[in-house]
Amino acid sequence: MSLLIFVLDDDPYAAADKGESYRASIYKRYQGAVYAAVPSNGYYRMDEADPASFKPFDTPVYDGRQAAKDARHVYCGNRILPGMLPASTQYLGNSYFGDGSTTYYCSLFSVVNPELGPVTEVWQTILFGLGRGTKPQNYLYPFKALPASAQPYRALLDRDLATDGAKVFYRGNEVPQANPDTLRRLPASRDGRELLSNDFFGDGRRVYFHEALLPLSDDPGLRAFMVGDLDRKPYLYDPRDGMVYVGTHAFDAAHAPYRLLSEDGQHVNQALFAGRDGIYFYNVQKRRMERAGDDPFASGGFTALSPFVFSDGKQVLFLKGAESWSSSRGGGGLISRSTLIKRLKDAPGGEWKKLGDVYHRFGSVWQNGDQRYYLDQTGSSQLVFSPIYRIMDRETADFLLRSQQTLDIRMDDIRKLIRAGKLAAPASDEVLEAKVRYRGFLSWY
Repeated sequence: MSLLIFVLDDDPYAAADKGESYRASIYKRYQGAVYAAVPSNGYYRMDEADPASFKPFDTPVYDGRQAAKDARHVYCGNRILPGMLPASTQYLGNSYFGDGSTTYYCSLFSVVNPELGPVTEVWQTILFGLGRGTKPQNYLYPFKALPASAQPYRALLDRDLATDGAKVFYRGNEVPQANPDTLRRLPASRDGRELLSNDFFGDGRRVYFHEALLPLSDDPGLRAFMVGDLDRKPYLYDPRDGMVYVGTHAFDAAHAPYRLLSEDGQHVNQALFAGRDGIYFYNVQKRRMERAGDDPFASGGFTALSPFVFSDGKQVLFLKGAESWSSSRGGGGLISRSTLIKRLKDAPGGEWKKLGDVYHRFGSVWQNGDQRYYLDQTGSSQLVFSPIYRIMDRETADFLLRSQQTLDIRMDDIRKLIRAGKLAAPASDEVLEAKVRYRGFLSWY
């Protein structure tokens, strides 16, 4: 067992990090050989590469650093791009490379090798560690050849896309029927910031997720969004019918229109949507929409005090994330992630008055009657596990409110106030739970 651990941990190519860099690329020259850095698995020695003629592409942007050429070959990461002529190969933009007749997409980012199974990977790692085999390619820079075209390919928009003037390609895959002259990125938002989508496109008639055609027509009102960093799932909302799409997956039209409860992700583990007859969410493990329960907001009249706390003057509802982890001897693992809708016990009635924001956009301070509350917007990643805290003394309230003038507050100050009991999470009842179950230690995050 100790030999196996030693073999799995030892990588003789790690020393290549001390080598000489080929400009700002992923490549280094070390002890007479060329090495490529493949994120998530270190360096790979490129035995086919000629160190004397090897050079990366001269690009004015970060993209392009993942490819290079020498007198004999063109490379994507540590792998050869078949059939390319290095003398005439140029960087076209958006991770595309062409020699005048052959064109490839070479991804800027490495991914898990889908063709390498776990048993094969372990066996190849053992052989490599013992000096009896090559380093397993468990991560790689994916590439894809584009079909031959009478017209030269060129980059389209600002990333991942290319066209020959007639057809459009996304990461090397054809985008069916897309018009390159009118294709655009759809408007998007994330945590309150206005952006352009990296995932959804429209050409005035059709709508696409990456290269996949979606079953709806283009419209100026379409809006893409992501909720924090939740599984990096891109959503699309169609205001014409209230439909929601997660990538290529459409929510059930029978429960539309849908309304997103909160676009911010700091205190939730799932994006929750109020549908016609309940609260719904997308289960990333089962890859389907699920119903979490009845809609507690259905009576209407709720106002958002923060992205996670809502009041109708009689009750206070708030969103809160939760996780469950195993504690087995072999090492803990994630069991489930949930988003809860909770109801504040003994919630004050009457008007909620905002007293001010906390500096750095940590949250805000509110008053209802003689009670003051801190509504947090930093979340569990900052070890703040409730979106609402009661402020237990005036000194604490003054400290939070003065931060906009003093500019002197840190996240550790918030955590210290919670540990000291000066910010107290109020008692609440669970209204519903949206839960995604994982597979214990096999799903480490």
